[in-house]
Amino acid sequence: MRQFFSLVVVALVSLPMVAFGADIKKGDTAKVPGWEWVDVKNLQTVPSGNTSFSYGDSCGIQRGGVVMVVGIDGNRVLVRYAISGAMYGTPCPDGVVFFISKERFSKMTAEYHSAVAAENADKNLIKKLLGK
Repeated sequence: MRQFFSLVVVALVSLPMVAFGADIKKGDTAKVPGWEWVDVKNLQTVPSGNTSFSYGDSCGIQRGGVVMVVGIDGNRVLVRYAISGAMYGTPCPDGVVFFISKERFSKMTAEYHSAVAAENADKNLIKKLLGK
């Protein structure tokens, strides 16, 4: 019940931000809620653990990463992705830039907290069901 209440509070807190387009500005950050494919917009190649990504390539951002607004164009923002550790394969490495809508950016952190809360509730249920 407490987790449900937390989810409702997070949703209510984020509504004004979404409803009014959140006065998004350069330097604002958001937590990535889960895996999502993006189209790379870097003008120079960004190295990864075993590959590299250039303008037009696709890679995936993952939960826990952070995006920071580096530019604004109408209803979309150009963001720079930050993640710690070496990335191999299709995950985006640190420093990739891509466009997302202002609406999507505004919802990301609330969705991240909801995803973490749901995962923790699931893990607690599994522990309970396994008697641990």
